[in-house]
Amino acid sequence: MERATAIAGAGDWGAGTFTANLELLVESCRASAALNPLGQKVLRSVVVRHLVNRLSLQAYLSGHPGIAARDLGAPIVVTGLPRTGTTMVHNLLSLDPGHRVLRFWEALHPVPPDPARRESRAELVRQATKWLDKLYEMVPAFRSIHGATATGPEECDALLQNEFASQHFDDMFNAPAYSQWLATAALEREYRSYAMQLRMLTQPGAPRWVLKSPSHLGHLEAMLAVCPRATIVHCHRHPGDAVPSYASLILNLRRAYSNRTSAALIGRQALQRCEVALGRALEARRRHPERFVDVAYPQLVREPIATLRGLYERLGRRLPPRTEPAMRRWLAEHPQNEHGVHRYRSERFGLSPEEISAALGAYLDQFALTLAG
Repeated sequence: MERATAIAGAGDWGAGTFTANLELLVESCRASAALNPLGQKVLRSVVVRHLVNRLSLQAYLSGHPGIAARDLGAPIVVTGLPRTGTTMVHNLLSLDPGHRVLRFWEALHPVPPDPARRESRAELVRQATKWLDKLYEMVPAFRSIHGATATGPEECDALLQNEFASQHFDDMFNAPAYSQWLATAALEREYRSYAMQLRMLTQPGAPRWVLKSPSHLGHLEAMLAVCPRATIVHCHRHPGDAVPSYASLILNLRRAYSNRTSAALIGRQALQRCEVALGRALEARRRHPERFVDVAYPQLVREPIATLRGLYERLGRRLPPRTEPAMRRWLAEHPQNEHGVHRYRSERFGLSPEEISAALGAYLDQFALTLAG
């Protein structure tokens, strides 16, 4: 925190209690993450970066008190288990001029550019490009799993990282004490901060927000509390495919930061997280059925444009005529596996199809037709 204060040139941390989340993350990493020198460096860098963001956010809010009154409208929130097509849906929806998405450079630096600090959009984009290049250098396989660009759409979970309440930390580090807390926490305060950060980026008359992160799946009650008019787009893929794909993502991240990784342990953790998140999501759906629409991964991959047309209809709109050609161009320019094939098998992670089905039986029963595409 002292280092962040020196970098930010500010020392007002606000009234939040984020330090408990931060302490839990760091202590859990110390206890179980077995970080190598790169992992230790990355953890420290990540913590300082988000602390600097917090100070910058607080300073901006202090100078712009009217932000709290800005209306977030009726956002579209794309979520689902990891590896279920949420990124494709988000990218395609981002091509609609009537939509506003969080860009990667904004996710890294959610405070609007300040000319007084010699900040500009171009400079922040340059910094984000450099950041991405460094990530893909450290974790080369991650590009094929989750390719991103500085100006492209990014997961809004990045805003929760400024509260140290993010599944992203789960994925990077073997920190089970932190993970167990995060999986079942209410996160009411953290989502209020998340919404405030979105308000900072919201301008009067701006297009409708389209937000996206699989991490919202287990925290939909908190999301709907701060965005009560949100529509949740729930993406579905058979867990027998989604869970090992998610485990592969975690493995590729963690082995860059630790010399001691266990595929079997990661498989168990991925399955447990998916089980808890889906259980909480099904309960939220029972309470707020009118807030949900569904997208099937098999249909999305097979007929993406038809799937998006159907999604727009369920959102009460028509796919804009000028948006469809843009979607077709994006699909042609970004074929599946454009950065390489992401290979994974459940057996590598000590999981059997039967075990996955047993853990997620209630979900499989409820969405059998959707999962079949």
